[in-house]
Amino acid sequence: MTFEIHHQEEETLFFVNVEGGQRAFLKYRRLGNRAAQSAVDFWSTFVPESQRGTGMAKSLVEYGFAWAEAEGLHIETSCWYAAKIKQANGVVS
Repeated sequence: MTFEIHHQEEETLFFVNVEGGQRAFLKYRRLGNRAAQSAVDFWSTFVPESQRGTGMAKSLVEYGFAWAEAEGLHIETSCWYAAKIKQANGVVS
């Protein structure tokens, strides 16, 4: 299944709009000082109950990882689900 994923940098999140005005999201924070933010921590995922089991969370995390890699950022995962996807996909960063 394909989802329309949006990146809202000012809110430091990736999201998918779902029915009923809800959002599924992946939240992150940049790590390091302002001059050298060389890492990102994916710290929270949420998918509304009606959308769970659709692969939406996995798509959000993989999209976030691809963005971080394109930006040259080291990937940290405080979120247990993001950590699971990082290990399953063999993400080294």
